[in-house]
Amino acid sequence: MSGQLKRQRRSKVACEPCRTRKRKCNGQQPCEMCTDSEYTCHYDLGARKKRNKNLALESLTAVRPAHTQQAESPAECPTAPTPRRPSPLGERFTNTVQQSIGPNSGAVFVQNLGLKIDPVNALDPQVFAWNIGLRQLPGSFMAMPIVNIISAEEMTALTHVYFDKIAPYYGFIDKEICFEYVSSRWDRPSASEPSDVILCGVAAMGYLFSRRKAVAAELHLIESAKSALKQRSGGEIPPLMLITGWALRVSYLRLTASPHTAWLASCSLMHLIDASGLHLDPSSRHALLRPTQNIDDDIRRRLVSFAQYINTWVSFDLARSRIILHGASYTTPSSRDGDYTAEMLDLLPLSESLDPFTPVDAVQLTAMLVNIMQSSHEQPPSVLSQCNLVLCIFRRLRAVHSTLSPALMSQMLALVTKALACARELVDANCPWSHVANVPFQIICTLLAVDSPESLSLLDDAVQTLKYVTDVYDTEVLREAYRTAGSLILLQQRRKDHDSARLNSILGLHFAPDNETMSQRRPSMQDSESFRDLVADLSSSENFDFAQFFISDNPWNVLGMDS
Repeated sequence: MSGQLKRQRRSKVACEPCRTRKRKCNGQQPCEMCTDSEYTCHYDLGARKKRNKNLALESLTAVRPAHTQQAESPAECPTAPTPRRPSPLGERFTNTVQQSIGPNSGAVFVQNLGLKIDPVNALDPQVFAWNIGLRQLPGSFMAMPIVNIISAEEMTALTHVYFDKIAPYYGFIDKEICFEYVSSRWDRPSASEPSDVILCGVAAMGYLFSRRKAVAAELHLIESAKSALKQRSGGEIPPLMLITGWALRVSYLRLTASPHTAWLASCSLMHLIDASGLHLDPSSRHALLRPTQNIDDDIRRRLVSFAQYINTWVSFDLARSRIILHGASYTTPSSRDGDYTAEMLDLLPLSESLDPFTPVDAVQLTAMLVNIMQSSHEQPPSVLSQCNLVLCIFRRLRAVHSTLSPALMSQMLALVTKALACARELVDANCPWSHVANVPFQIICTLLAVDSPESLSLLDDAVQTLKYVTDVYDTEVLREAYRTAGSLILLQQRRKDHDSARLNSILGLHFAPDNETMSQRRPSMQDSESFRDLVADLSSSENFDFAQFFISDNPWNVLGMDS
């Protein structure tokens, strides 16, 4: 009977500390368990509000006078709408979307991690280490003709940087055509040319991948590209040159600007592609779209896939809607020597399958994880993109309370180690891809969330990598990310210290050696030499499986002892 009463006192909605520690919660504020354990009691606001709303509705129905219910009955109020019960399928779909949007976003994951470690001192929601940060200089910079910003020789050198470092992964510009634009532009020093939207973007990316600090010419180029793109974006059917210029602007903003700015630009790019029909095969374009002339089909597919990939992940990172190009069919771009665009864009179909509006269960997520783990990625930017996708899938699995097998966890940690080495390699080569900063920071958060001896053994490598990126580029965005990583580690340490202090107090209170008590007690297992040896063995083992000990039919076999 007492057991039944105890079960009845258990609340339908548990506070976060009780839910995380799998303890029974009585639903009070604060609850008894948190009061006894000296935890800060708090509830998930969404679940709490839903529960309180249901209770309020039940209370209103229960205490409403009978004559009031009759007066508001449909018979006497024929114009009153009949209340409809929400569809169970609709509720499940809405819950699935809400559970998927957050885990897709690394920023939401960081906030939830802070709330679980220390609800009182948790971090405010923010996107940390999304890229290396804004490149700034004192003064103001304005749009001007590109021939007045840099010389033809400088433009040629920057174009070589672009095609050596960036085009192998963002291969949506024809190299020969681009150099033709360069060779002819300085022969016509007019105020502007249509090709300026491409040349300004190529030159700005060349500066970004050749100078660790911004120069005035780079910022003038960015303003000139922005102005030219806005002036030429008013046509009904955007030409390929304009869309390519927007793709270059999105590339630059993804690596330096705020997430919101990059998201808006990526959405604009997707809308321009939709307006041009570039995502459709020429044979399937309707009559309202004039066939675009002289477009290489491989370049077209690379450009569209790049735009889809960037918009998908920027939307995931910010937990916002992405733009879907209806009628687009993904085809892997052709592979060429020294070109890794196809390897990068192979991640697009799997990325799109993580859309919050696509129901995916734990079995499917695990299959995705195995699939991406087995794919071959050797180039550092591609490895970082692969690791970013793996971390996202891992967050989704945690959201549905699914755990990885030891073998799969070992593979993920091996990929983490490989990704950290690739990040340092890219920094040495002055290639500030966005994941150079983002992936090490997300790795730190993931290792803290896993909180196992194996994961914590990699924490120092992850922190050192993030510090290296911060020291090299030295922007406020990176400095803040480094401070945030330290704050999360400090909160985790304090939580562990608090738990350790409680365990020590219990040991000191109940198991401290006392000569008088020990002499009066009967010899027991605790006093035996075998027990002291067992305690010594456990204290020296970091990998003792307590879960296996408690679920085993004969736990003493786990300890190597006879029952």
